[in-house]
Amino acid sequence: MTLLHVVEEYAAFRRTLGEKFGVNGQVLRAFCKAMGKDASLQDVAPERVSAFLRGTGPLTASWHVKHNALLGFYRYAISREFVAHSPLPVVIPKRPPAFQPYIYSQAELRHLMDATSLYQRNRGSLEPLTVKTLLLLMYGAALRASEVLSLTNADVDLLNAVITVRNSKFFKSRLVPIAPMTIKILTEYANGRASCGDSHEAESPFFVGRKGKQIPLNTLEGAFQQLRQHAGLHREGGPRCQPRLHDLRHTSAVHRLTAWYREGKDVQLLLPQLSVYMGHAHLAATQVYLTMTPELLHEASLRFELYAKREDHHD
Repeated sequence: MTLLHVVEEYAAFRRTLGEKFGVNGQVLRAFCKAMGKDASLQDVAPERVSAFLRGTGPLTASWHVKHNALLGFYRYAISREFVAHSPLPVVIPKRPPAFQPYIYSQAELRHLMDATSLYQRNRGSLEPLTVKTLLLLMYGAALRASEVLSLTNADVDLLNAVITVRNSKFFKSRLVPIAPMTIKILTEYANGRASCGDSHEAESPFFVGRKGKQIPLNTLEGAFQQLRQHAGLHREGGPRCQPRLHDLRHTSAVHRLTAWYREGKDVQLLLPQLSVYMGHAHLAATQVYLTMTPELLHEASLRFELYAKREDHHD
């Protein structure tokens, strides 16, 4: 039995359990390609598996991502008696330090937006207004890049100031209220795309590229990297540590929390609301986004001082 055949069977099995099987599916497809199109499952050698896991660069978290995908696959294969033993390595390397999200300052966000009209290197890049609108929506509504790119015309209700995010991570859908400033930029974009003759059909993509088609994620990622470099935003640590598109979502969460502290709001009461707004089923998933910044630490410290003074007064 070929490796590819069992991988396809395993992928179908996982999807019947309600999984999108996106990342693990990509890993297993890459594994099949590395082992050879006609490779037999029984003939996959441990040395080749180790080479696949190791890759060509320094050890990163991707080693563990790939290992996790292969671990599930071989458990399935062994349970079905397609293979007797797993060729995965016994010794698991220590995980590298977790990636530290980049929290953009308000000044850096303005600099990014200002640079959208100047970043392009060729006509194949996304239109400046498209890039600016995408980034503002990601930040303003704390959306994932995949979520904004999947929006259809029917999902963007400017009249009622709400966006419908459908079948996002873990197959969940949610309604996301949007602020007046976000409505203004979305309306400007909608008017611009209408003047270009882009489709008004309800199921057509809201955000489109130069040819009126849905924008691929890698196209937006590439445009953002050009934009980031043009804006001069970088940090130490090499290419793998540079600010990412997804960090806009992290930034949105941290800025919201900081603003609540400054406004004297009950942050503990509001955190579950932020979790729902971001599409998380559990508060722990939201806490991953709450990177401690000097501004957030300062506001939290002020709140603690007020609390401590009240406690001293009661004593």
